[in-house]
Amino acid sequence: SSGINAEWPLRPGVFGADDYVSDIQASRDIEAVVYARQKVVAYARAYNLQPIDRVHIEFRELEALRAESKSGFGMGFAGKQCIHPTQVPIIQESFRPTPEQVEYAQQLIRSFNDSQSKGKGAFTFRDKMIDRPTLLQAQNVVNMFSDLD
Repeated sequence: SSGINAEWPLRPGVFGADDYVSDIQASRDIEAVVYARQKVVAYARAYNLQPIDRVHIEFRELEALRAESKSGFGMGFAGKQCIHPTQVPIIQESFRPTPEQVEYAQQLIRSFNDSQSKGKGAFTFRDKMIDRPTLLQAQNVVNMFSDLD
């Protein structure tokens, strides 16, 4: 791809929320950008880019930043823009799986492998039906955790 070094591990796709709301003449409220945020994630992931969420301009409102960051992580964003040093640790914490999520994913993968060795496809894990897409989600969690350590 032109202008991007294929060997560079970061390939960001950044959501310019302020540009977006200015262009569509909307407010900057989170509700006004939900559709665009979801679309940025979908397109970025489709093109193997790491979607980066909008900047939280209310830099002193750290709990709101935490909530928005966790929401963005849940939507599939790989990170978030920041404008102040106090935002960095909150964003870093929010964009990594919790130890409980990692443990769950590791156990699910072990159970899947055990199920596969017995010739089974879908199986039950902690009262949930598990198939290949759920396995891939668990692998994403484990890979993200190992990439951060």
